[in-house]
Amino acid sequence: MRLITLFLLLTINNLFSQELKKINSERSNIEYTGNHFLHKWSAENSNISGLIQINEGSILNIGVIAKVSDFKSGNSSLDSNSLRVLEALKFPNIVFKSSSIEEVSGKININGSIQFHGIEKSINVIADLTQENGFTNLTGGFSLSLTDFLIDRPSLLLRKIEDEIYIVFNLVF
Repeated sequence: MRLITLFLLLTINNLFSQELKKINSERSNIEYTGNHFLHKWSAENSNISGLIQINEGSILNIGVIAKVSDFKSGNSSLDSNSLRVLEALKFPNIVFKSSSIEEVSGKININGSIQFHGIEKSINVIADLTQENGFTNLTGGFSLSLTDFLIDRPSLLLRKIEDEIYIVFNLVF
């Protein structure tokens, strides 16, 4: 009986020391950049959802969702073409969820998975971590291969866009 009581006390104490923080979409954004031999383009999404789980100052889990349709380049023709190529009606969300997180000297190494265009892939992301005034801020970037997610790359003047896109994120929780 004492063992059960001790286990319950430790579990309850552990739950109270954990904190869930919601992403601050007014201060957060994700941007991607792509290339074609004629030009470079980018699009930004500031309408992001997500949660972070913290225990005694250490990040335990991260989950982020971004709608494909919320990425805006400032060029309506480019945006509508992107929605068509990415099949945004069929695959409306990009979802990232962590599986393990390791903090080292103000940086965190995040292993997780990203679900994009109906395909889930493992990914490793290194981010800068700052914690100030009750906010947790993660910034960083990584590359994705469009062909890894079975995206048919569009072409212009008989040349396809480059396979790699670069993602930069600034997430404030």
